[in-house]
Amino acid sequence: MKHSRIIFAVLSAILLVSSSAWAEFRLTPGFSLRQEYDDNIYLTARDEESDFITIVRPSINLNWETRFVELSLNLGLEYEKYLHNSNEDELRPSQGARFDSTWSLYKNALFLRVSDSYERVPIDEGDKGGLDNKLANLTDRNRLIVNPYLLLHPLRTLEARFDYQYENVWYRAEEGDDAETHRYSLQLTKEISPRISAILYGGYTQYRPRDASRSVLEDIGDEEYDRTDARLNLLWNVTEKFTLGGNVGRAWLDYDYSGETSSTLLGGRADYQLSRTVSVGTSYQEDISDSVENGAREQKRYSAYYSYADRAKASLTLFKSRDDYIEIQRQDDSMGAVLAGELPITNKKGVAWSLNYTDYEKAETEDYDRYGARVEFYHDMRLGRFALGYTWNRNDSDIQDNNYTSNIIFAQVVLSW
Repeated sequence: MKHSRIIFAVLSAILLVSSSAWAEFRLTPGFSLRQEYDDNIYLTARDEESDFITIVRPSINLNWETRFVELSLNLGLEYEKYLHNSNEDELRPSQGARFDSTWSLYKNALFLRVSDSYERVPIDEGDKGGLDNKLANLTDRNRLIVNPYLLLHPLRTLEARFDYQYENVWYRAEEGDDAETHRYSLQLTKEISPRISAILYGGYTQYRPRDASRSVLEDIGDEEYDRTDARLNLLWNVTEKFTLGGNVGRAWLDYDYSGETSSTLLGGRADYQLSRTVSVGTSYQEDISDSVENGAREQKRYSAYYSYADRAKASLTLFKSRDDYIEIQRQDDSMGAVLAGELPITNKKGVAWSLNYTDYEKAETEDYDRYGARVEFYHDMRLGRFALGYTWNRNDSDIQDNNYTSNIIFAQVVLSW
């Protein structure tokens, strides 16, 4: 929350420094109001708690471009008011609030990127959850990035990029692992041909949790580690409609007390536009990322998609993933599908819908099937959209206390000027 002040400090500096770019300045205010009834706000198996929730969200969307800076700001306040559970009332930056800026400091070679984002994220991705749920297994996360970098072109087809990146991650929930990271990296991009390019990347990262452990025997605190990466990426535009990409590499993690471990970095992607309206693709990725509360994890994810976009829209995504947690004995597997679309009825009216399914195996302790569905009838207006909708969630677990169902009925209006 405190890092949000940085957004306003940087924005104020831009207002003072840049005086010649009013023609490139665009400011769009917005406002949304949502009223909903949720019959199970905590996603419990029994003694469900229902409530009427009012959500008010004023916002501004700002874009500014000058010779020295490119800036975008999507900032709003979100107030949630519960009729019967006033202890859950909340005023915070709106979910998805984001600030991005890139400063040109010296002759299109030295740059500074500053970004800040605020969003709601799951505390444990294997625990409770559902479409449009606002309380169960969720916390606020603020991510601040300060990234000076240097771009050089020693050859016409070769670009060298030197980076230092400071990142500060803050979670509102006590379970969240607040941390700072410092990353130093070199990236070489070579155009092999007009259709093929290669990227060679090397990086060194210092992960420094705010509550660092002082011994491997401590039950509280998180362990510091240093990470070294080496990776090669290739991108091939086979035709204007067919693209292939891939990467291979290795990551080494050196923990303060637990010793060293290494993981393979591997990925591939294919995207093909079959026609003006139809696209298909598939991807596979192995990488390491930090979880909210359980440290670093090795992630393997496969996905495939089909997309149709014309006056009506429809998409299908299939996925399968595995998370191996490095610091604890835990392995999660999941697979599922997301089917979504939009069907216009008239020029201003239509139906948007989605269906979700996930089969999740959590660390050999729980196996559940999770279902979700949402349907929304909308009417477009001159300044925005009015919608009425219904959301359904169902969790079928082999642990009886983790079975739950929720029903949400909502009405909302979204305006922009």
